[in-house]
Amino acid sequence: MFAAVIASRTPKLLANVKQGDVVTEPYAHYTQSDVVSAPLYQELAADFPSLAVIVNDRSDIGSNEAVRMTVKQVLSDRRISALWREFFEYHTSTEYWRDVTRLFAVHFRREFPGLEERIGRAYEDWRVMPRGYAGEADVRLDCQFVMNTPVTRKSSVKTAHIDLCDKIFSALFYMRDPRDHSAGGDLDLYDWRREPRFVKHRALNRDVELVKTVPYQANSYLCFVNSPQAVHGVSPRDTTDVPRRYINFIAELPVKVFEPKQLGRLQRMWYASEVDLAIGDDKH
Repeated sequence: MFAAVIASRTPKLLANVKQGDVVTEPYAHYTQSDVVSAPLYQELAADFPSLAVIVNDRSDIGSNEAVRMTVKQVLSDRRISALWREFFEYHTSTEYWRDVTRLFAVHFRREFPGLEERIGRAYEDWRVMPRGYAGEADVRLDCQFVMNTPVTRKSSVKTAHIDLCDKIFSALFYMRDPRDHSAGGDLDLYDWRREPRFVKHRALNRDVELVKTVPYQANSYLCFVNSPQAVHGVSPRDTTDVPRRYINFIAELPVKVFEPKQLGRLQRMWYASEVDLAIGDDKH
């Protein structure tokens, strides 16, 4: 019912983006500031759920921990505004996936030759379902409210890494609280100094170099193709009582899209201190 009333007001974050706007270095990605009109953004920001709602009144949360509400939770929760529920519904829809493939199918094909044959359909024809719901699907889309909890010790919520290997596409829409004056929380994009190698999904600092920073600022957006090339991380946040807020977008497949090459046992021993640093602040 709410969808019919406010559908025309729902921001469609990729609808007006052109293929030429996608940057290919260090990997295929797109960024935009002021992605939503100011009045509409202010309405969305005002209705962003509180930390208590997102954690469902849990008290066992730690410092700089990622907590979230998934599309399935959001669409069934009437505490969430109708505008936000429509936003989540649209950004887990076939229409949204068409915008993703219009912009990124060429990059998917370059990065993952043979994946369409494994799935049995062209990217543009994949069957779409929201993540967490039953039904046949070639790709499941999630849209999540995410907060990184208040920080009691300067730390990174996630150091240099790639997303899980069943994810083909990821995006972030930053909703920075105007009360947040702390430093850090930016998204850093990295390029490899050598052939990719990982500790699970983490990269060692010695193996990558920082090439671009997307500031953590209100009403800004980033999306990218997830692959072994797509190393990114969150810069350390200073101590603050204000959570870091954003919307997370995920495209998940029923198969592994790639297999990240791992450091060998002896390499993990040689670089033990760097391995500990890479995974030490992992809150997931």
